Parts: sequence; C-alpha cells; structure tokens
Amino acid sequence: MKSALLLLLFTALLLGCSSSPDERQYEIHSQDFYAKLDDQGRKIFAYVMTVKASKRAALDLNKPISRKQMKTYIEREHFDESRVLKLQLEDEAAAALKKELKERDYCPDAYEINEVLWRDFSVQLRGVCL
Repeated sequence: MKSALLLLLFTALLLGCSSSPDERQYEIHSQDFYAKLDDQGRKIFAYVMTVKASKRAALDLNKPISRKQMKTYIEREHFDESRVLKLQLEDEAAAALKKELKERDYCPDAYEINEVLWRDFSVQLRGVCL
C-alpha cells in the first residue's frame, strides 16, 4: 500500500514538471489541399493534415528504470490516445488552411468549415466558400 502511494505521488510530481505546452509532441507528415465545385457550382474544399506515427517506447520491467527514463515515458503523450494533441493538430490545420486559402485566393470573401473528419493520425477539414 505504501509503495503504491509513493508511486502515485512520484507520478504526480513528474507530471507537474512536464515540458512546455508550446513544444509540439508530433511531427507533421503531410498537408494536402483539394478543391472542386459541388453540384450547385459552389467552391468546396478539403484540407488534410497528417502526422507521423511515432514508435511507442516500451519499458522493460525486468530491468531497473532510471528516473529520466520514467519521466520521459510518463510525459510522452501518444497522438492516437491524446485528445489534447488531436485538438492541437485541428487548430494547427485550421490555421494552415486559412493561409492556404489566402495564398491560392480560393475563397476571397469568406469560407466555412462544415465538417471535421478524424482518422488515427490525420484530420480533414471540409468546407465551402461563402
């Protein structure tokens, strides 16, 4: 019981000292922009941002674990399990889409994102020019 309490306390301490929130914990693999006209002749688009799948570091419980190894393992969020990282990617994709639309002069007046689709390691923003 006492060791479980110490482990819980140690974990909480390590989580409190986590890396800065501005540090991105994923790497962008690709960004793709698709544009076409729908059946009513309106301009529509899709923007897909994909991250690289990162290898999970496994801890060998048969060997002693250093504090640094434990801290790294605990702090590391895995993209496929983290809602926070997915929301960060969605925000980053929305900002990149805005820039892409401006550079292409695709929706000069305004646009609306009306669908967000998720896969394991990518987000797709679909929308229409207004």
